[in-house]
Amino acid sequence: MKYARTCSVSGEGMNAGYCICDGEAYVSEAVGIDYWLKEHTTYESAEEAYEDGYYYYTTWEDEDEYDDED
Repeated sequence: MKYARTCSVSGEGMNAGYCICDGEAYVSEAVGIDYWLKEHTTYESAEEAYEDGYYYYTTWEDEDEYDDED
């Protein structure tokens, strides 16, 4: 199977999830943004981080960007 991105926490492929700091990291839905924020930031809530532009949720559909996961 092909995946557009790799989760920065689990290492698993993902085609949808959270993009952090415009691509510095990616977090899958399974891991969740709350986990990332708790481990890597001082934000007190996901809402605060979102409003600050720290992350956004997206899907990737461009086949040219996909990487095979072994």
